[in-house]
Amino acid sequence: ILFICGGAFDGLNDIIDSRLGKQVVGFNSKIQNKLERAKDPSLSKVTPHDLIKYGIIPELVGRIPVIVALQPLDKDALVRILKEPKNALIKQYQKL
Repeated sequence: ILFICGGAFDGLNDIIDSRLGKQVVGFNSKIQNKLERAKDPSLSKVTPHDLIKYGIIPELVGRIPVIVALQPLDKDALVRILKEPKNALIKQYQKL
């Protein structure tokens, strides 16, 4: 059985940062907007324990052997996805 889980997991960065000892609140903390926060490389350091602390049940986390953090797409990448593939959505729409 293959499990593929995806989502925004808002707040998972804070759990990872606290485990790594990064300061997220205070005078010396770095101020970031939501987009900068989404590109934060700390998500690539997520562990199964972080997911359990986030609130996902351990039985499900135990069935996820590989955890991968994806980076947000920029506008150019989204345009390429719509235009370049052989079965691109824009080409299909134009044929209609």
